[in-house]
Amino acid sequence: MAFEQSAIDGLIASPTESLNVEVKRWIDPSQTAGQAKIIKGALGLRNRNGGYFVIGFDDQTLQPDTAHQPANIRGAFHQDTIQGLISNYSSETFEITIAYGVRNGAEYPIIVVPPGVKTPVAAKRNLIENNKTLIRSGAVYFRTLNANGTPSTSEARPEDWREIMEICFDNREADIGRFLRRHLAGQDITSLLAKFGQIGAVATPPPKPTLCERAVKLLGEGEVHYQAALKARTLTAGESELAKCGSWDVALIIDPARSNAKPDRTFLSTIASSNPHYTGWPIWFDSNTASEPLNRPVVASRAWQALILSIVKGWSAHLDFWRLDPKGEFYLHRVLQDDGVPDRVAAGTALDPVIVILRVAEVIAVSLAFAKALGWNPETTTLGFAFKWRKLAGRQLTRWADPFDSIGGGTAHQDEITTYTELLLDTPLSAIAPAVEKAVQDLFVLFGGAQISSSTIEDWVRRLIERRLN
Repeated sequence: MAFEQSAIDGLIASPTESLNVEVKRWIDPSQTAGQAKIIKGALGLRNRNGGYFVIGFDDQTLQPDTAHQPANIRGAFHQDTIQGLISNYSSETFEITIAYGVRNGAEYPIIVVPPGVKTPVAAKRNLIENNKTLIRSGAVYFRTLNANGTPSTSEARPEDWREIMEICFDNREADIGRFLRRHLAGQDITSLLAKFGQIGAVATPPPKPTLCERAVKLLGEGEVHYQAALKARTLTAGESELAKCGSWDVALIIDPARSNAKPDRTFLSTIASSNPHYTGWPIWFDSNTASEPLNRPVVASRAWQALILSIVKGWSAHLDFWRLDPKGEFYLHRVLQDDGVPDRVAAGTALDPVIVILRVAEVIAVSLAFAKALGWNPETTTLGFAFKWRKLAGRQLTRWADPFDSIGGGTAHQDEITTYTELLLDTPLSAIAPAVEKAVQDLFVLFGGAQISSSTIEDWVRRLIERRLN
């Protein structure tokens, strides 16, 4: 099974637990207790539609567990050994991969569990030690959130089953209503509902701002907060140059809003725990444990916000500013990845279309996960996304990240553009490609009329959500 090495490296450099990431101290796969943890964790992640089981870190401090590191890590966590262990206890066989990352010269294994579960995976036999049942035959293990917003793996509770079945149905694309929405995705949902549900109305109240109008307004408000945070920070010369680079913004409106929601710690923990970590530097990156205190989130103007600056030799440079308002308004400003890797491409000269597709798809996929984890009703909730790209003039649309890929276009003469897309919360991940296409198609046209085919966009979106970008 393929995996993205940058995601592995990112998890080792800055491990964090979420619904799709479990962190454990060193485990001995030859011991019954260690086997139980691996089996339970893998089954729980599989039923959560895949993720990462990170080994060798304290799950409380998230620091390396240097005291219990085995002498032969690759021997202890051999692919065949771990695969055989999981297959021996899983009701349905699925292929895992053992990936490795390095931190401070030490190697750490990650069990990569693939997505694609179509029926709940249960334990098919007991695992008992000293008359204590560690794995129960017939149990369905699941990664879920505790009341305080922290993730854990346990037997599925009654309230978990709806989400488990939705994950399975999403992978099967068996629901007729969702099938129809897949082909209507990218349309103006508000207008469609008006056409089908309000025909014949005698009188209508004054129109409320549309989701599009609200999202575009949030873009402007987010920019004001970003500039204020930037002004309040003392920047190094390198950070000042990074702030001048090209950028892209996204504003998310979750409708209906929750006007009384508070930016408490449970909200922030739920956000951090529910991020699926599709890439090594995830959208709305959790900087709560950042080594630099200035990068950590704070509450300002009734929302959590963070200005994250990271310039590390040998890694892509990052500048992120985000705001998370619990009423359902999320904003992110991020420097273009095309301008953060000077050893690969000169800043201000290129825009990689595949990176654009992947980032937009990640925004939508992560937003779906956030809204569901925060308890919005999937059947009555709509997500509206406004995107804005800046400093485009003079750039060429080119696959600099993969010179052998022919996807590309001409040179842009317009400096910025704003686009919009929306979808219902119960849209399955497998059906978000049309919404991604609507968000990016006008951007690509700026580059000499370039068009990226729907099939190409759908293929890259699928690779992202299946975590097989390499």
